[in-house]
This record gives sequence, C-alpha cells and structure tokens, in this order.
Amino acid sequence: MRVKHGACSLGAMRIGLNARLLASDDRRGFNRYAAGLARALQASGRCEVVLFADAPIHPVHRLGALEHRVEPVRPQWRWQHAWLPAALREARVDLFHAPAHWGVPLRSHCPVVATIHDLADRERPEDFAGTSLRAAVRHRFEEWLVVRRAARILTVSQYSARSIERYLRVTPGRIAVTVEGGEPAEAGAARDTGSAPDRIGAPARLGLVPPYFIAVGGFEARKNPGAVVRALAALGESERPAVAFVGRRTRDADELRVAALAAGVDRWVRVLGEVPDADLTTLLAGAVALLMPSRLEGFGLPVVEAMHAGTPSIVSDAGSLPEIAGDAGLVVPVDDAAALAVAMRRLVAEPATRAAFAARARARASQFTWKGAAEQTLAVYEEVLGRIE
Repeated sequence: MRVKHGACSLGAMRIGLNARLLASDDRRGFNRYAAGLARALQASGRCEVVLFADAPIHPVHRLGALEHRVEPVRPQWRWQHAWLPAALREARVDLFHAPAHWGVPLRSHCPVVATIHDLADRERPEDFAGTSLRAAVRHRFEEWLVVRRAARILTVSQYSARSIERYLRVTPGRIAVTVEGGEPAEAGAARDTGSAPDRIGAPARLGLVPPYFIAVGGFEARKNPGAVVRALAALGESERPAVAFVGRRTRDADELRVAALAAGVDRWVRVLGEVPDADLTTLLAGAVALLMPSRLEGFGLPVVEAMHAGTPSIVSDAGSLPEIAGDAGLVVPVDDAAALAVAMRRLVAEPATRAAFAARARARASQFTWKGAAEQTLAVYEEVLGRIE
C-alpha cells in the first residue's frame, strides 16, 4: 500500500525509515525518537522520508503527512528480509535507516544506517534474566546484522558510542553521535491543544499541589523508581513532596505502589500512567525538578524535555545522564537514596538555587532539538551517499 503526500525539493534524498514499531501507540523511547526524527527530516526540505511498516502507523505519532509503504507480511523475518528489500527498490530509496537497534535487511540495493541507543543487555544482563533464549538469540543476530551491514552506526550519546566500541568492536570512525530532541513548551502545547501551555490546569486536574517532582518513563528495575520511594521515606513527613510518575501502567507500576505502601509514603506517590504530550509539558513546567535515578540510560530524553519546559533535573551518575544533564541539573550517586533526598530537599528549600538551575536548563535546551537532530543525521546520510561538497 502506498500513501504519498507532499514531496521535498527536486533532487532531495529519498530516505527509507523502518517504522514497524510505530504501529504501536507507545510514545516512549525508541518510538519518540523515530517519530520526532522523521518529522524533522521531512520538515528540513532536504529529503523525502518514506516509512516502511507491516501495520498502519498509529496516528498518535502524527506522521500522516509522510509517505507510507505498509504490507502485513508474516512472519516478521519475511517482511524484513524478503518484502522490505524489494519495497526499498520499488520506492527508489537512496538510503535506509533503522532507528531502533534492529530492522536491517540482510540485503538491499541501497546503503543502510542504524541507530543503536544503548547496549543495556550487555551492560546490565541481570535486567534481562527473564528473556527467552529465542528472543536473546534474535537480539544478538540483529546486532550482528547492524554491525555487518550498516555503513554508519548512529548513537545518541558519547557514553553509548564508547559502549558500542567496547562491546561490538566497532571502530570509532563508523560511529556518529547525533542528539535526540525536544521542543519549547509553548510549541508542544500549541501542537496538541492549539493554545499556549496552561501551567496550572494539568497539575490541579490531576490532583497535584506544588511543590511536586516528576518522574517520566518506565517502571522497570533499570529505571530505578524504588530509589525515589526510598528517598521519600528518608524525608520528614512535613517536608515530603509529592512525586508524579508518568509512564505506561505495567506490573512494575503496581509493584511500585506496593513498595510505596510498605515504606509508608503511598500518599506522596502518584502513578498517573500515560498522559497527553500537552499535559506532560505542563506537568514538567510545574515541577520542582525531574527525577531520573536510572541505573543505565543511553540518552535520557525526559531530561531534554524537562529542559525545554524550563525545569531542572536530578539524575544519577549512571550511563549518559551526567553527559546529557550537564549544568542543568544535580547529579547523585546511583542507588543512593539519601543523596537523592538531600538534592530534592535542596531544590525545594532554596528557590534561588532552583531558579538558577532552571535558567541553565532553558539555555541548554537549544543544544537538543529535533531540527538539530535532523541536521546531524542528514550530514551522516550525505557522507554515506557521497553528497558532501
């Protein structure tokens, strides 16, 4: 099936993007990166983006203006290694990009690039102990295929670049670091609601009274939400702020509630589930800070989205988080709940300190935009295709 909309300038590159994951309504992580990058690439006017998938792209990703090629071929390996190469040729694609670790075909008429966001399975194998042998073998095969076929491997932080060099034995010259992005709070709210952000409405509607903190992402062990529960328990009841957890409700979210109840801080833990982007923007803007005590991150997109909302972060010293947060947040030792509690207390008790970090966050946000991500990615495409003058 082919759906075509407005094309870019004459002679622009035609870029194929593996969009299989975007059939889901999940707006976290890889999907947020793939959708944000696809929109920015198309908006650049320097390329035509063609999305390839085996199911319709979910409208939540707002990609209806891009060209789609969708074919429900099963099983998945037949779609990837038989249908996809033929579809790339038929669509006259100049370069194919797999934006989420895997999805590279065994063969294609055009060069391939791929984005590896992190190597969590190598760095924290304990978090993947429940993975089936079949899934683990498939994952390693997909990694091998990327290393074998990709002309360049994109990644999203210097930390992840070093990890790829170490674990996959890829030479630095084949790796390109490109940022992930965000957008100003006003733009995000206007896009979703057609108006400027209401910095009071969303928190009040969701039962949040300042001061509160926010944690955005998953609830799995690697995200370390338990550290937030322990930090709340370390604070005195009179100084204990609410913490809003935003993310898809899972069994891990239920376990977080149980842990909060056991620690006697359930009154201060608010599991909101997923919220619209406009509400997320206003929740971030109204928070004292974003909490991200993860045990490993390849990037940490919520930190950037907090910057665009003018909100500082408190992050762990694990993975890429200190690199991304820079001077726009406080860094605490991973799994040190007491240090996290001290940092939270400081930002609540010292408004001037919080305001200084917020100003740095707004300034640093300009380094992380989808437009910038697209420009960096296009430079890689052009290098691979030999189009640099």
